[in-house]
Amino acid sequence: MKLKFKSSLSILMLVLIIFSCKKDDDNTVPHDPIAQEKTDDKRLIDYLQTHYYKPATAGEHFGIVDTIMNGETPLMDKVVTQEVTHNDIKYKLYYYMHEVGVGENPTRYDSVFVKYKGFKLDSVKFDERASNVWLHFAGSFDYETRRVTGNGVVQGWKSGFPNFKSGINVSQPGEPIRFDNTGKGVLFMPSGLAYGNTGSISIGANEPLLFHIELSLVKAADYDNDTILNKDEDLDDNGEVIDDDTDKDGIPDFADADDDNDGTLTKDEKEGDDDGDGIPNYLDEDSKDSKE
Repeated sequence: MKLKFKSSLSILMLVLIIFSCKKDDDNTVPHDPIAQEKTDDKRLIDYLQTHYYKPATAGEHFGIVDTIMNGETPLMDKVVTQEVTHNDIKYKLYYYMHEVGVGENPTRYDSVFVKYKGFKLDSVKFDERASNVWLHFAGSFDYETRRVTGNGVVQGWKSGFPNFKSGINVSQPGEPIRFDNTGKGVLFMPSGLAYGNTGSISIGANEPLLFHIELSLVKAADYDNDTILNKDEDLDDNGEVIDDDTDKDGIPDFADADDDNDGTLTKDEKEGDDDGDGIPNYLDEDSKDSKE
């Protein structure tokens, strides 16, 4: 009888635990990106009002963002506010331009040769590249998984970097590559333009971030080598190329050497509109090229 009672008690306790866990799960507050945007913007403004920028000294790669102690001019008085819409939410990206650069501005679809250093607002550094590395704003396309992979960057970079210009390659034979008159500054971004509510290995969820950046070189990207630049394959003009797929084969146009899947490479039919319907041959499945 005692064994039966203990068994019943154990089952009852197990049911209560499961019910309690389920109740806790039901009380979980869903992520609200609109509310988070307001919280992040307040944090960024508070930060910019209490910090200032110290330019890099000799031998240093980046400047320093430090707490105001002696009446220094707050960054809030020096930054530019940029409105960025992402996933139908309007964000504010702030950037401080120390040097604009003398070369060309990248687009959000290009590849850039850059140095950078990333911090959380509590001054914890989470990443740094003191030597130039190539970053591909549109990401790399994996043909097996039908997904963009590799070095795609956060939205804050895609929107912030185009405000700066590249430098001039002054490298000498036999010496390390070197650039002068590069674009330098700091990007201050809300979590919605960074790693969002998922975070990353070194960054927690809903973290506004700042990046010191130096833009050395810009390459107008053409990932599929079809002679049409990535930036010209954003057919719906929404700021992304991953969702533009003319022939619906799962490969976006910017990574597809035959955009209309007619058996003729895009680079070989870029010019012309054979059937006169206003759609260029390389995007037109009904063109004469596709019927031949």
